[in-house]
Amino acid sequence: MNEILERLKQLNLDIETIVPIKGGDINDAFRLESFNKKYFLKVNSANNFPNLFKKEARALEAIKKTKTFQVPKVINVGEAGNDFQYLMLDWIESSTPTVVDWENLGKKLAKLHQNTNPQFGWTEDNYIAIILQPNKFADTWSDFYTENRIMPMMKLLQNKQLITSRQIKSAENLCKQLNDIFPEEKPALIHGDFWNGNILPNHKGEITMIDPAIYYGHREMDIAIAKLFGGFDDVFFDAYQEAHPLAPNYEERLPIAQLFPLLVHAYLYEGYYVKDVQTILKKF
Repeated sequence: MNEILERLKQLNLDIETIVPIKGGDINDAFRLESFNKKYFLKVNSANNFPNLFKKEARALEAIKKTKTFQVPKVINVGEAGNDFQYLMLDWIESSTPTVVDWENLGKKLAKLHQNTNPQFGWTEDNYIAIILQPNKFADTWSDFYTENRIMPMMKLLQNKQLITSRQIKSAENLCKQLNDIFPEEKPALIHGDFWNGNILPNHKGEITMIDPAIYYGHREMDIAIAKLFGGFDDVFFDAYQEAHPLAPNYEERLPIAQLFPLLVHAYLYEGYYVKDVQTILKKF
C-alpha cells in the first residue's frame, strides 16, 4: 500500500487525507482528498486477479466512447510491489435519483444497447466481481450464453461441491433450448452487472456508470439483473420500453437471463443463491 501511495505522489495531486471506505466485498477502497479535489482508490491482489483494474479501465473507456453514460475519469491504474494492483478514479458525488433521473437512465440504457457488433462476445475476457468471465466471440446468443456463461459457472460451482452432476445435466438441457427461449436480436453492448449500486446519479441530473462487466450480449441480461436485485423505479423500465421495446413475453424469460448472475452470487456467497439456481434448473 505504501508503494502505491508513493507512486500516486508522483502525480502531484497533493493528497492530504486518506479515508478507508467500508462496505465493499471485492476490493479495499479509499477516498483520497486534496485541498479541492477528491479521488477514489481501489486496491486488490494482482496475483489472484490478474489485470482486474486494467480491464475495468478499458471497459470504462469503451462506455465513454458510446457517448451515452458518463464514467469516472481514470487517473491512474497499475501494479505495485509483489501483489498489489490499484485503480484511481475521480470521486463521484451521488445523490438520491429523481423521477427525471430514472427516466434518463432508461433512455440512456436503451441508447447503450443500440451499440451493436456482428458477434456476441468481447475483445478480451474480463471480470464480474472477482470471477473471470470468458468472452470468446460466438455467432449466436445460445452458443455464447452456453459456452461463456452458464456452463463455466456450473463447473465452478461443481468444483465447490455446491451443485450435483444431475444439475449439470439440467443446465445442459437448458442450454439446448436457448435458441427457442430467447428472441433473435443483434448483439448489444451491455453493462453486464447492472444493479443499482453501479449507477450513480448526481444533483446535476447526470448519471455515471461504474464497475462494468461489459460485452456484446443479449440486452435482456441487463434488464434481468436490474429486476433481480431491485432498487429501480418503474419509471426507468417504462422509459426503456418506450425508447427500445423488448420482445413480447420478456418477463417469462427473466429467470433464464437471471440464471447467470445467480450462479455468480452462488459462487461468491453461497447461501440461498444456490437454492435459487436449483429452482430454475429443476424445470429442465
